[in-house]
Amino acid sequence: MEVKTLASKLRVIVDEREKPSGVPDFLKEFGLQVEFKMLEVGDYIVSPICAVERKSSRDFLKSLYSGRLYDQASRIKEHYEKAFFIVEGNFPDFIYELENPRVFWGALASLAFKFNLNVFFTAEPRQTADLIYTLVRQEAQRGHVGPYVKKRVRTGDLKQLQLLLVASLPGVGPKLANRLLRRFGTVRRVFEASVAELASVEGVGRAKAEKIVETLNSRYKPLAAKPKQIPLDEA
Repeated sequence: MEVKTLASKLRVIVDEREKPSGVPDFLKEFGLQVEFKMLEVGDYIVSPICAVERKSSRDFLKSLYSGRLYDQASRIKEHYEKAFFIVEGNFPDFIYELENPRVFWGALASLAFKFNLNVFFTAEPRQTADLIYTLVRQEAQRGHVGPYVKKRVRTGDLKQLQLLLVASLPGVGPKLANRLLRRFGTVRRVFEASVAELASVEGVGRAKAEKIVETLNSRYKPLAAKPKQIPLDEA
């Protein structure tokens, strides 16, 4: 009963096209609030910094051979600090159907090393929902709650632009962005605030404040060149 009560306070944003998969129904059964939207990136947004892309085992292979897999990995990592692929289906069977299984293992290695992206395997929709539920819960325990979709804002809408800039900080959603702007007055002042100043704002805390300051002060390292598709005959 306690778990159900906790889950009912948590929310996940789901791509409209995921409705037929059955996963959203299980998430509702587990007590999560499910909000459907047409998403440009990811299938499940579990927090402001974390998103999940779900693929059937067949679709994963098609994406690999077509080269779309790395495009999708690059896009989701551009938008979210933490990103996961969930491959759903009979994992052992589809591996042994491959002409060259090393292509598959090479893809997993590329996703891990080049994109810092984790891949999980589930057998069916309920397991997928279990995993997503766990991700939502753990993100909430770390203070990353209230998933939202970043929308394009008209350049003339100053208030929305200010909110969008502050909400782009790690662990900061629209409500917390509004709170920070109310406290500090300007976007520049928020960005220049010390760890102690940020931590004093309700909903931030020391760990999140340190992450924000680290993000703002760290030197930029250019992204690695887009990886090429792995040749099918590569040993």
